[in-house]
Amino acid sequence: MRSRLLLLAMFCCLADWQVQTHHSFAIYDIDNKIERTGVLTSFVFANPHIRLDLEVVRDDGSPETSKIESMNPRRWDNFGHARDVASIGETVTLLGWPAREGSNEMALSTFMTERGTTVVLDRVRQRRARENLPTSR
Repeated sequence: MRSRLLLLAMFCCLADWQVQTHHSFAIYDIDNKIERTGVLTSFVFANPHIRLDLEVVRDDGSPETSKIESMNPRRWDNFGHARDVASIGETVTLLGWPAREGSNEMALSTFMTERGTTVVLDRVRQRRARENLPTSR
């Protein structure tokens, strides 16, 4: 009985971790795309989503870091995208859906480098992403 309770507790902890680390696309404005060009400072293939950091130069010359997320690494691999599509320090242009709350975050749609273009997502494939909008703060 004790081992069953321990197993159940471990399962609940793992399930809670999964729920908290995944979110819907509702936090992004999936009806509009933005473009960011800058220097790639981070490109991490880790679950639950691939994360990128892009240092962009503002109009006034000051640097700004944009945080971008993509699909999970397994899905990236299944679509046949190369993990070495870009290197840290390389200038890239990214298209994606901006965060609704106005932060510098976005969900990746298209990845463009001087060596070529890799389309990662053409559209958001999540049901009800437009209806499940986050609550206003």
